[in-house]
Amino acid sequence: MSARDQRGFTLVELLIVLVVMAVLVSIVSLSFRSFESDPVELALERLRFDVNVLSSEAIVRSEPLAMGFTETGYHFFKLDEKNKWVEIEKDSLFKAREFEKTLKPQVLIEQEVINLSTDLPKDPQVIVEPTGELTPFTYELVAGKETQPRRMQFDAFGQVVEPPKDNEQS
Repeated sequence: MSARDQRGFTLVELLIVLVVMAVLVSIVSLSFRSFESDPVELALERLRFDVNVLSSEAIVRSEPLAMGFTETGYHFFKLDEKNKWVEIEKDSLFKAREFEKTLKPQVLIEQEVINLSTDLPKDPQVIVEPTGELTPFTYELVAGKETQPRRMQFDAFGQVVEPPKDNEQS
């Protein structure tokens, strides 16, 4: 055997392996952080998605649909043959949404706080017309010991109204 055959790894090869390992470790750590997601952010993003889908579905079906809010989440409604609101059941897209018990919601329509109960509301609070327009509303969530609610405000077209920046308020 010659000395050339017994050669080990070069410094460059070792550095490449270390860089690849560092990249893999950072990817794994970032993916684990997603498991620690903020439940309020997840709930608000889910609501944004559901409002958009409900608005689109009302247009496709050419019929009004609605959302009813409770202390623990929200439900989806449609009109029956007698023109009464009934909960949409057996639909994977519009099944009732329940939040973690630590989340406390509040709904405002025309700046008025809506009283939420634990029971399914008789009539929904937010109506989505077949044109896609809906009752403008604000949804607030407070998690556990937080004092400031995080809110998401929807306009008549189901779009989220971004709060003004601090320097734009004056």
